[in-house]
Amino acid sequence: MCIAFKLQSSASFRAITQIILAMNLYLETSFKAPSHSTVLLWMKKYGYHELCKAKEIGDDWVVILDESVQFGQNKLLVVYGIRQCDIDFSRPLIYRDLVTLALISKSSWNGDDIKEVLLDVEKRIGSIRYAVADQGNSIRKALKLLNIPHVYDLTHCISLIVEHIYKEDPQFQEYTKKMAHLRGTQALGKMAHVLPPLQRCKARFMNLRPISDWGTSVLTLLDSQLGNFSEEKASLAWVGAYRELIGELDVLNKIINEIQSLLKQNGLSKDNFQICKQILEQASTGRLIQFKNVITNHFEESINGLPQLDHILCSSDILESSFGKYKNYLQDNPMVGITNLCLSIAAFTGTMNEDEIKLAFETTKVVQIKEWALSNIGKTTLAKRMEVLKKKRVKKRGVKKKKP
Repeated sequence: MCIAFKLQSSASFRAITQIILAMNLYLETSFKAPSHSTVLLWMKKYGYHELCKAKEIGDDWVVILDESVQFGQNKLLVVYGIRQCDIDFSRPLIYRDLVTLALISKSSWNGDDIKEVLLDVEKRIGSIRYAVADQGNSIRKALKLLNIPHVYDLTHCISLIVEHIYKEDPQFQEYTKKMAHLRGTQALGKMAHVLPPLQRCKARFMNLRPISDWGTSVLTLLDSQLGNFSEEKASLAWVGAYRELIGELDVLNKIINEIQSLLKQNGLSKDNFQICKQILEQASTGRLIQFKNVITNHFEESINGLPQLDHILCSSDILESSFGKYKNYLQDNPMVGITNLCLSIAAFTGTMNEDEIKLAFETTKVVQIKEWALSNIGKTTLAKRMEVLKKKRVKKRGVKKKKP
């Protein structure tokens, strides 16, 4: 029950104990509340069990892999897997669909490093049919060296296409700079209630919807004759000059949302590709037509690269979600970096079967977790800090004073 509370909620390890105490009080139950350190140990044991248990052997494995953002001094490489025959293309993936095939931390990853990890994975599970990942150089190189078909993650792929079209576009740059200037100068002013959204520094082109939604709302305000908003209209009058761009971004967001909703739930297939073509018919202006042509070519290449498959998995959102959950676990003390708590990423993919959890608790020893951490994580940032900044206590020798 404690593991289920932790894996299926955002409650902290300490909060789990309080939740059980509250249940006992209000539901008149008598569950024994473990300490937060016990719940933490159980999580690691369950994660270790899920990572190390034997996997099915097959020739149709699909892997989802990625490197995490920097945690402390290291990056975490995670490889999730699922057999093609087990993918339900009527819904998006959930954690229980997957198994954890690799979980390793290093200060940096290159193509050769990732290649060795995938070779080790194939020794244990059979052959990899294809891999779903972003377009990071190290991952691309590793998959190319192993001749494993690389299906680009849909979100990252669309983001790169949009970035290529709009990043250097003078009109888009001018519009976003004016938005940033307005936000910077009026954050504490009387126009604070109509400020544009904060623009992301990283991965800005993964979601342009806030920008276009704000622009659309402002244009609606400028066109409206209702209400007494003369000051707001005067402050935002410049937005009217970008009416065409805002309308274009609004259409682009609708196209992207419809395509992502379809393909992330049902996968890429010839039938779904035809539906995507119909959705892309909404693209009528120059930049939208450019987006339409590039994304259409990408879908064709992906389908032609795996002609023997009716459906292709094309989203790694589930892995991005696991990184987000793990980051949430570290938010109270992010400087500790990657520790053996990263085994929780493997625990996410557990089936939550009571017998399986009991087996994990009974068979996994603390020493096994320590040995795994030394082999796959090494010395943590916190351990290095304590070693360097440790207060050395020198025992002074001297003659004891006699009591009077």
